[in-house]
Amino acid sequence: MGGLIEVTGLTKSFGRQNIWHDVTLTLPPGEITALLGPSGTGKSVFLKSVMGLIEPEEGQILVNGVDMVTAKESKRLALRKKFGVLFQDGALFGSMNVYDNVAFPLREHTRKSESEIREIVLTNLDLVGLAGTEKKLPGEISGGMKKRAGLARAMVTDPEIILIDEPDSGLDPVRTSNLAQLLVEVNTATDATMLVVTHNIELARTLPDNLGMLYRRELVMFGPREDFLMTDHPVVSQFMTGDPQGPIGMSEETDHRTNDPDSYEPAMSGGPAGPDGGTAVMMRGGGARAIEVLPRQLTPVSGAPRAAGLRHRERVNSGAAQLYTADDEEKDRARPIRRPSLPTRALNSTGDLFALALDTVSFSFRRPFALKEVIEQFWFVVSVSWIPALLVAIPFGAVIALQLGTLTVQIGAQSFTGAASVLAVVQQAAPIVTTLVIAGAGGAAICAELGARTIRDEIDAMRVIGISPVQRLVVPRVLACMGAAVLLNGLVSVVGVLGGYFFNVIVQGGTPGAYLSSFTALAQIEDLYVGELKAVIFGFLAGVIACYRGLNTAPGPKGVGDSVNQSVVITFLLLFFVNFVVTTLYLQLFPGKGA
Repeated sequence: MGGLIEVTGLTKSFGRQNIWHDVTLTLPPGEITALLGPSGTGKSVFLKSVMGLIEPEEGQILVNGVDMVTAKESKRLALRKKFGVLFQDGALFGSMNVYDNVAFPLREHTRKSESEIREIVLTNLDLVGLAGTEKKLPGEISGGMKKRAGLARAMVTDPEIILIDEPDSGLDPVRTSNLAQLLVEVNTATDATMLVVTHNIELARTLPDNLGMLYRRELVMFGPREDFLMTDHPVVSQFMTGDPQGPIGMSEETDHRTNDPDSYEPAMSGGPAGPDGGTAVMMRGGGARAIEVLPRQLTPVSGAPRAAGLRHRERVNSGAAQLYTADDEEKDRARPIRRPSLPTRALNSTGDLFALALDTVSFSFRRPFALKEVIEQFWFVVSVSWIPALLVAIPFGAVIALQLGTLTVQIGAQSFTGAASVLAVVQQAAPIVTTLVIAGAGGAAICAELGARTIRDEIDAMRVIGISPVQRLVVPRVLACMGAAVLLNGLVSVVGVLGGYFFNVIVQGGTPGAYLSSFTALAQIEDLYVGELKAVIFGFLAGVIACYRGLNTAPGPKGVGDSVNQSVVITFLLLFFVNFVVTTLYLQLFPGKGA
């Protein structure tokens, strides 16, 4: 039997916008439940809350007795292995072909041989009509095919709970019907608990055992399909018939309360044909229409009864399954949402960034270690950063040498020009220049990549499969930034010192011997170590901030662009502050050295 999901008093808001409040329902084990509602009512948000991907402000989500709201992330990752999730756009990993996408959960969480994995993958691809597409990348297939590949990936581990977001989007009516029938067959074979979010009325009429509807930030109705479809509730009746006349308007601003029958025009009688060939007759009741003939529910092709269907019928006949209807007066008296102030949100973001940094350090020492990913990211960061770093290092070294050369001449200490220039370049200029370039080139690209993955639900798909994005994505990129910072810092130090030497001797007429003698007399190898230590710290900061903003980007291309901009700006500001702290500490510990 499938897993049990119990939701109690769930409330979620984004900023000042309340999505829904006090949502309470139970998904019976093994049964199919459909969640309906007009666009923008937070159905997908509810789905992600059940998975523990979004944290609500109030309430409980018990999955087999474990609260997904308060549980530690490690516990959530373990529980998510019991989930199979089909995201709205498929959420396939863009760097993997269809076969590897579907095989990914099996390779991560089972010890099956490749021959066993191949048999399972090909069987599931054939079930969803994708045989022959194994070698194609997600960018080479249609949106509907991505959706079906996502469903195949969701089914390969025989999950206890299957969550499906808009299964009909991108599919034609025939394939939608086939997909609905496939879900029935999967439920029959696995007895998994299913929650389907959909706008498709025909799917909602014929597929589920239970139905619920979100409207005006409220769960207005939830219960057995038999009672839900026969109700004369104004909102439910209008939505299920697609009638333009009723309490549901074009937007929430034009929606009406369900207890205000005079605020909308009553619908005309008559209705569409039922799926069993009979007419779904409508009748008016208080401005609403109720279906007189219950549509026929989908059954397995074999004709054998579903175990969940039998249990559902027993619950209905015994009276244990009751139809819940929200009280509109209670809705209007809903408690105000406690929204954090701007300083609180800033502190929360700072805390989240610090937590990500700690997790990155922790996961760096855990297996499996993604060495291949680290090398690939290191090569990428170095390849996009080394030329800009060298181009910036030359004028930096020149400016420092010219300024210090002028100053030392004025105070009669020209013999110290070389030492002062080298110390300034190695301990100050090189680490800062290196990190600024890495943040502006490699860090920006990392943030954009993770941001794009976030808005395509790839990060959420990884979490649902039970893989930590910190271990799999963040750690390799942060280590790559640190390694690139160390390498480029040494290169920038050499170029900066040579540039300073050239401009001091050629432009200012300095003495080569005096420049080199003061350099070798006062500058030591420990000074390079200080610069490299700063480079490691700064590279870590650049990588963590880029990953943090990428994983927390707002939806859409604009959200990704804003995250990239913020990652660069935050890195720049934090870089100079941390440099000040490190330099101050160094001077306190070694007062005889300049830093």
